[in-house]
Amino acid sequence: MMRYCFTSRVDPRHLDRYRERHAAVWPEMLTALYDSGWRNYSLFLAETGLLIGYFEADDKDLAQARMAATEVNARWQAEMAELFAGDGKPDEGFTFLPEVFNLDDQLRTAGLPVAPASSVAPASSVAPA
Repeated sequence: MMRYCFTSRVDPRHLDRYRERHAAVWPEMLTALYDSGWRNYSLFLAETGLLIGYFEADDKDLAQARMAATEVNARWQAEMAELFAGDGKPDEGFTFLPEVFNLDDQLRTAGLPVAPASSVAPASSVAPA
């Protein structure tokens, strides 16, 4: 499975609405993402409106095409469009970034042990020490 990272831009005037909508994504949208091949999908949002997304898929282009073909995605993108900077469908404006470092890959290459994958809470939900 490959890792993918992208950026986009939410209009800073709509950050709270964007967060609210993503706090309770429609169950049919979640199912469509999963059924389309999106795995381990996360979004990170800066106060400037910079949106960073990360997901894993066997084939990014196929996962995107499958998602674009769903009716629920058309509805979701129409609702999200007003929250983004720029014109067009938000999911068509992603700028994909090349990966330049991955700790697990480097550990494996160096012949060092790699811990098995585990469920990790988002950093924002971890209490400070």
